[in-house]
Amino acid sequence: MPHRIAGLSLEQERLYRHLLATGPSSIDVLGEQFGDQVHDDLYELTVRGLVHGDPLMARRPSIAMNGVLTAQEAELRRAQSYVEELDRIYDDVHQPAGGDAITVLTNRELVQHWYETLNATAEHEIMQLVTHPFLPLIQPERTGASADPDHENHPDRVNHPAKCRVILEWKVFESRSAIDGMQHSLERGCEIRLADRLPHKLLIGDRRMALTPRYPRNHDVSHMMLVHPGTLVDFLVRVFETEWERALPLQPDPGRFADADRLDSDEMMIVEMLANGAHVERIASALKVHARTVNRHLDKLKRKAGVTTLYQLGAYASRHWMN
Repeated sequence: MPHRIAGLSLEQERLYRHLLATGPSSIDVLGEQFGDQVHDDLYELTVRGLVHGDPLMARRPSIAMNGVLTAQEAELRRAQSYVEELDRIYDDVHQPAGGDAITVLTNRELVQHWYETLNATAEHEIMQLVTHPFLPLIQPERTGASADPDHENHPDRVNHPAKCRVILEWKVFESRSAIDGMQHSLERGCEIRLADRLPHKLLIGDRRMALTPRYPRNHDVSHMMLVHPGTLVDFLVRVFETEWERALPLQPDPGRFADADRLDSDEMMIVEMLANGAHVERIASALKVHARTVNRHLDKLKRKAGVTTLYQLGAYASRHWMN
């Protein structure tokens, strides 16, 4: 369902959208299309600062509704503060036995249990860092979805309703099964980004509990740490968010483009990766093409933009193609 402007009737919002799309218009013309009620509706839009002038025209939404957005952001912060207070009350009652911040998991069965538990119980979000090499958590003789030897690296293999964000090291794609798993993740709606190198493997469920190796590059899955709710989980969430900001998207985000119709998906991907500082070889690796192919795309983009250098292309894209 599309978002609505709070406080406006359907007819008032339809009138405002009409003025946005068609430009200045007289009351008489609007009356012919919207009926006698148009006078009251225009009064409401004018009072709210959404419409002005003679002939009447819509004010730019980002300016007209800035106050509404600010008020809603303040309300969201108050709600977040309230939820954090409730979380503290919950945590006081649900501390792990002995009050330990972590539990060291010393065998594969425990690691597997908590891996599946974090995935299966997540209601809001799964956050994951996937490093090279793959370390299978589940024995091949297991049947069903859990039998996938790369299950550890793909939280989507466990069915759950949570949002999913995954960052993978580029070297992970040396594994064919990693590519298959990534495709499966994309099909179920996971957001995936790529990084040159990540600090360690990590799985976080609902920003409350985490699973991570006891040592950063330890290849033995029987020595993992279960991190309980508290400051350490908050720190690991910040680690993930920092890596997320640095990582490059695997697919272009059309929402970042103001003129997406002029670019195909490969061109959007190239422009977005350039904006994030990726070099030609890295773009070629992401697109699974030769660097020469990327350079041909860049030449085509330069012609579209009417520029001759990559710097000029980046400047043009930021002003004309991207939000």
